[in-house]
Amino acid sequence: MKKRLLLIAALFLGATLIALSMERPTEDEIEVPPPPDLTLPEPLEILTPLMSRLDEVIDIHEDQSRALFTNCTLRIIGEEGISISDCELVGSTLLIEGSRDIVLSGNRVRDYYVHEDAAIRVQDVEGLLMEGNEVVNNSIGMIVRGGSDIEIHFNLFEANDQHNAILGLNCHGAEIHHNVFRFNFPHALMIMNREEDPGVRLDIHDNLFDRNLEDAINFEDFRGALEETRVYRNRINGTGWAGINVEYNSWDANIIIEDNYVDLNGLLTDELLDESGRPLDIYPSHGHQPEAYTPGWGHGVKLEDCSGITVRNNVIISNVECGIDIRNAVDIVLENNIVTSNRVGISIMGYDEGSLLREFSPLSEEDAGTSQVSGIDNSVFDNSDGDWHVEEGSEVFSDNG
Repeated sequence: MKKRLLLIAALFLGATLIALSMERPTEDEIEVPPPPDLTLPEPLEILTPLMSRLDEVIDIHEDQSRALFTNCTLRIIGEEGISISDCELVGSTLLIEGSRDIVLSGNRVRDYYVHEDAAIRVQDVEGLLMEGNEVVNNSIGMIVRGGSDIEIHFNLFEANDQHNAILGLNCHGAEIHHNVFRFNFPHALMIMNREEDPGVRLDIHDNLFDRNLEDAINFEDFRGALEETRVYRNRINGTGWAGINVEYNSWDANIIIEDNYVDLNGLLTDELLDESGRPLDIYPSHGHQPEAYTPGWGHGVKLEDCSGITVRNNVIISNVECGIDIRNAVDIVLENNIVTSNRVGISIMGYDEGSLLREFSPLSEEDAGTSQVSGIDNSVFDNSDGDWHVEEGSEVFSDNG
């Protein structure tokens, strides 16, 4: 009886493998779509300032327009309905705290280099519209903590290169769309929910992430979310490490990654670094970074030490390493993705022992294990070192293509 059961199991496994092999499409059978045509912000024209302020702490109680602020600290605290428009902030920081219905439009915010500080700091704000601004050449572009009804659209975030273009975003409702994120280090967006706030929710869509230095979108310790966070219709290319990365104990993350075009990540290689470890022209820099750039994973999408994530309807193509790299992740759904022309199409593995010892958010031994993935109707083909790599102990269920 036991031998009979083993024979049946072997026949079933063989038939399954043959079916998977027969149903896997080839490049001739699948049409890889072109990158999306995104509507992006127009170049900003700064009008001649009507007022200049220098080296002051300024409490804002009324609208500001066409002003030049140099080496200033601007504060909007406990205010409602304030607008700052067509201004230039040079070496200056803007603090918005405990306020409502604030509008930032048509401003250029640049050249603020204070270690671990941001050019724009937003704390517990209910209603913020940030539209048509340029946030460039700062240590940190923007920090958002708490609050709700945050909309950030049609802005340029470029070369904010000490610690991210936008950091935090643990708010109850943020929409980030139609922005350009370029040359930011280490991440364009670094998104956290370390307090496991169940109400944290974001929509990130229709943005261009172009040649950011490590991860374009990094979810770190993003856990315990009951609301659904969606990352969709973005173009993510030329990133050094991973286009989209969910990591560092992001359990029950409740993230949907769909309809993105993720390509050409991992270009930050030894050949593109100069002798001092800085990138060549493809990754321009201006010398303020406290750490040298280093070559990274080169994945399209990376999921590690996390759960509760769906990746569907994405085009993941021509990345230097894996199209999708999964390590120690469970409750993962891969559905209807096109994954081609990467080194490995989809890699599914267990935990990395180094995760137990990392300095930030170390993995606990009880959470260290293998990966469990549901795969449905994915088109994985023509990846140079193999379409699927599934480490022993990890499992893929229900894939039929």
